[in-house]
Amino acid sequence: ETAFKFKALKKVAQLAVINSLEKAFWNWVENYPDEFTKLYQIPQTDMAECAEKLFDLVDGFAESTKRKAAVWPLQIILLILCPEIIQDISKDVVDENNMNKKLFLDSLRKALAGHGGSRQLTESAAIACVKLCKASTYINWEDNSVIFLLVQSMVVDLKNLLFNPSKPFSRGSQPADVDLMIDCLVSCFRISPHNNQHFKICLAQNSPSTFHYVLVNSLHRIITNSTFKHGLGTASALDWWPKIDAVYCHSVELRNMFGETLHKAVQGCGAHPAIRMAPSLTFKEKVTSLKFKEKPTDLETRSYKYLLLSMVKLIHADPKLLLCNPRKQGPETQGSTAELITGLVQLVPQSHMPEIAQEAMEALLVLHQLDSIDLWNPDAPVETFWEIRYMYFYFLNSTFKFYFVFLS
Repeated sequence: ETAFKFKALKKVAQLAVINSLEKAFWNWVENYPDEFTKLYQIPQTDMAECAEKLFDLVDGFAESTKRKAAVWPLQIILLILCPEIIQDISKDVVDENNMNKKLFLDSLRKALAGHGGSRQLTESAAIACVKLCKASTYINWEDNSVIFLLVQSMVVDLKNLLFNPSKPFSRGSQPADVDLMIDCLVSCFRISPHNNQHFKICLAQNSPSTFHYVLVNSLHRIITNSTFKHGLGTASALDWWPKIDAVYCHSVELRNMFGETLHKAVQGCGAHPAIRMAPSLTFKEKVTSLKFKEKPTDLETRSYKYLLLSMVKLIHADPKLLLCNPRKQGPETQGSTAELITGLVQLVPQSHMPEIAQEAMEALLVLHQLDSIDLWNPDAPVETFWEIRYMYFYFLNSTFKFYFVFLS
């Protein structure tokens, strides 16, 4: 019905329809992924014909650069709904009726690579390509490998555009940019979980803090999206979605990020830093404090607090992600566990960060579950448990004594 009436609508109404169709598509895919997946197993001719017709109408609507930028994200969605057309335009010789679709993809690639001649088109191409990547994760590559070849032809330029530390991507709306980057990172992980170059960029200490925030929230989404709403209930994640354990190899970097963010957030708030305690003599490593020459600005402090909250939520969602110590000896594992737990315990009495303090308590509860305690130090879990417990009870006692003296 939309395809038949679209041409008769006014331009403003056409733009409204374009936005509504995008939302409807994602509502369908995210809530009924099995239906979308079947589209690539058993092609639905009626849907494909309507999507193609609407693609052609929208293509005619996009007369100017501004309009192209407005419709490209919808056009990629409409193309995704046409598996047979995607198959055709991947060939050297393309059916004449599909030539405009091939030209559309060529324009996307050019704009992504920065050769589109317009910042608007580059930004729109990034949005469209992220949508393509995200949609492809709901398709089993065995059902249609061509769409993954299409993704691979664009994803390198996409990541270079979105995750360039020397030139961070920005459309002037940080929340929207962050959401786009999270969608991209999650999709790239699901498409190729062992190609973690983008993770390394986001983990780098000298990368923008936005990259750190995007990474942590992407990991949280990967963990929490292990189930999804399905009709009237919930269902398990799609069989081909990789598990978070593919990222356990980055536990050390994530712990370092947590420690640094914790210290900067507490320091920036002007609160007295929590008393640091030394581990027992059985530890080979000591819990060291990070020192900073300058106090962060208010804006930096706010960003550190947001990042810190996200990191604590990440620990709560999957403590193993920060407890994992590949190829480390028992004492080293125990030392890193002590640092992590000490950091969380430091957050509990921070009254100026109530949401973070509450989340830290929840994370500590999860860390004290039996399967988590076994990871504190697999070589000596019981001894490590009592030793670390003694440490943070001593710490809490010292902390509350300090606050009592300070307030009096």
